[in-house]
Formats: sequence, C-alpha cells, structure tokens
Amino acid sequence: MLRFIRRFGRFQFQFLLVLIALLVAVRVAMPYFVLRFVNQKINEIPGYGGHIDDVDIHLWRGAYTVQGIDIVKTDGDVPVPFFAARNIDFSVEWQALFQGSLVARIVFDRPVINFVAGPTEETSQVGVDKPWLSVIKELFPLDINRFEILDGAVHYRDFYSKPKIDLPITQIHMLATNLTNSSKLSKSLIANIEVTAIVFGSGRFGSKVRLDPRPDKATFDLQATMDPIPLETINDFTKAYAYFDFEKGTFALATELAAKDGHVEGYIKPIFDGIVIADLKDIARNPLKLAWEGLVGGVTRLLRNQPKNRFATKIPISGDFDAPRVAILPALGNLFKNEFIRAYQGNLDGSIDFGDAQKAEEKLQKQDRAEAKAADPETKNAAAGPTPPILKR
Repeated sequence: MLRFIRRFGRFQFQFLLVLIALLVAVRVAMPYFVLRFVNQKINEIPGYGGHIDDVDIHLWRGAYTVQGIDIVKTDGDVPVPFFAARNIDFSVEWQALFQGSLVARIVFDRPVINFVAGPTEETSQVGVDKPWLSVIKELFPLDINRFEILDGAVHYRDFYSKPKIDLPITQIHMLATNLTNSSKLSKSLIANIEVTAIVFGSGRFGSKVRLDPRPDKATFDLQATMDPIPLETINDFTKAYAYFDFEKGTFALATELAAKDGHVEGYIKPIFDGIVIADLKDIARNPLKLAWEGLVGGVTRLLRNQPKNRFATKIPISGDFDAPRVAILPALGNLFKNEFIRAYQGNLDGSIDFGDAQKAEEKLQKQDRAEAKAADPETKNAAAGPTPPILKR
C-alpha cells in the first residue's frame, strides 16, 4: 500500500480519497433531494396536492424509482385520490441509447385513477389537463420513448347517486413504443400502443393503436374490441341515472377509428344479447318503475334480431376530431338491418385505416374550396363575362 502511495503520489492519492468520499456523500444525499424535488413538483399542480413515500436511485442504469405516490384534490371534497401508484420508474432506455438516441422509459406499477362524478365541481374529479404532462417532463427531462402500465386500474365513481356507483376497469396493461417517432428507433416512424384490460369485472378488452405523435392534429389508426359483459354488473349505473335495471343480458363492443390531420372516420358497433329488463315482481313495490322498464324493454324487443335475440347497430362517426359527427340515419338503418336482414357480430370489419380518413379530409377540402369559390363575387363576375357597355343616346 505504501509503495502504491509513493508511486501514485501523496497529493493524487488524497485527491482520489476526497473524490470518492464526495461521490459517496452525493449518493447518500441524492434520494433526499430527489424526494424533496418530486414532492415539490407534485404540489405545484393547480387544485391538486400529494406526496411520495420514498425514492430509490439506480445510478448503474440511469434511473430512479418513486415509491408510494398519492395525488389528491385539494380544492374540493373527494374521498379518494385522483391518482395513486405503487411505483413509478424513470430510466434511460438503454436499447435506444445503443442506437444513438438518448430517450426515456417510464413504467407505472399498479397505478389507479379515480374519476368522480358529483353534484358540484368541488365534489367532482374529472379530466387530465396539460399541467400533468408538464410535471412528468420536469420529473425526467428526456423525451419519453417507451411507456408501460402494469396492472393498472381506472374507476368511475359517484358517491352521491342512489345507489352509489363504482365501475372499474382493472388489470390494465399498456405498452407504448417509439413515442419520439425517431427514425433511428423505428423504420415506420409510427408509434404503437397496445392495451389489454378487464372491464367491469369480466369483459376482456383489447386495443391496438398506430399513431404519429408529430402533427399538432390527431393522426392515428385505432382498433378495439370488448368481449361480452353481463349487464347486471352495471345495474347500479342504470338504476341511478336511467331508473331501470337489467335482469340478464350481455353487452359487447367493437370499434375502428382513423384520423388524419384532425379528421376522423370510423364506427362504433354496440351489441346487446338476451336483454331482459322488467321484473313483474316489482309491480306492487313501484308500478311507475315497472312501466318505464316495460317501455325500454319493449323498444329493445321490437328492434332486436329475433332468431338471435340481438339488439345491435353500427354507428358511423365522421368529422373533426374535436367535434365528430354521429350519423343518426345510417345508425338507425343499421339497427333495422340487424333486425330484418342479418345480426351484427361483435368483431371488427377491418374497413377503416389512415387512407379512409385522408380521403375524407381531401373530399371535405375540395368541397370547402368549391363553396368558397361559389361565394366569391369576383369569381361569379368572371364566370358571367364582361359587363356590356351602356350606350348613350
């Protein structure tokens, strides 16, 4: 050891010891400073506050993990947090780094989001706006390229309805890749998102999305299906808001949507099977409720496909992404088509993609140019030809 010190130099050896001690001190103090920084950023969200329990630093992989996070509404009276998670892991995506891109990877472990409907704004908890996104960027300044949710859940709750409502979507797994749209990381320059979940306790949900994150206006291609769920699982919802309940029946869903530069085209296909609504045993307790349930049940029986006992339609959607138009007449036509021609199936048609949205957008642009040209007085005068001169006597 003494020989090493003489060879290395006493001053250099002391400097090395000081540097090592400094790095150890920084490593020991870093979780405290990161914990304080993250808690400060969480409490800067307007109308919300929260805390995290602990922070783990992983220098060897360029990452840190936030443990035990809770975000609650501070300017109201809501009994559940807006967001909670067991862990959130922020790290450098090493696979992308080896390809020459310095980007981030975020993994949410068991996150829960609670949307709450209440009679006032103070008792409600809805929406995710821009401050949340800016906070995530400040917590890890690199561009997010990979985003994953493990065993997540989303709840819709109403603590003031009768009965109270809790509609859960659980076991959510979401994987989003190539969100930076880097040509180094993907040949297609398209981000991909895949989602699976369990809806209301039993319905398997699956969705695949291809999107271009670069444009300001929405550009994506979405396909989603939900396997049949028992309608009795939403009876609290229908009792509270529509004043009837289901005895039996199932509900399934299929949808395809595509958007190009903010113009969306697609459809939603809701499918109800074996619906039974009214219960004759309720007539002595509440005849008005029975009459309403009988009316709802009669309409569904009238418009269901009798051989398969199926009530279904295909609802076309078209227009601007911020305010899409639902085609009512085609939806009604599809309803009768299900009744008299063939029963709709709960699968995807495979009839919608980026190209459909682009063609529809180009068609609308041509119509707008034609209408503008027709409304232009100079264009009308040019089409009418020169004005003949007035002859004086």
